[in-house]
Amino acid sequence: MPKGNAYKTATLQSNLIDNGNTFLALFSTNPGADGSGTEVVYDGYERKAITWGTPAINGSVGEIKNTTLIEFTVVPTSTGVIAAYAAVMSAQTVGQGNVIYYGALGANYPLIQGVKPTLPIASLTVTET
Repeated sequence: MPKGNAYKTATLQSNLIDNGNTFLALFSTNPGADGSGTEVVYDGYERKAITWGTPAINGSVGEIKNTTLIEFTVVPTSTGVIAAYAAVMSAQTVGQGNVIYYGALGANYPLIQGVKPTLPIASLTVTET
């Protein structure tokens, strides 16, 4: 049976807001549900805190979006890696915490010198169906 709308938004509220801080991690390979993908690494990289809006229903889908710009540190030296995936994590420290949600980024970020991976407001959307 499908989940009711009130429970879709309640799940998002519980998973992303009520449980404390959540952090965005960039990955070069799909992190999967277990976080086994390859998280990017470069001088100054760290997971970024996410500020969420209010969960809402969009059609038949529960969704929540970031309400602030998410900016990572400028890449100081080319790495040859492309950040193509992201995961919402339960911990800020690389290599720690659990994957809460994950998926492909809307844009790929080649991690070359001078690039500053940035996700605009409302560009990170998490859904519950």
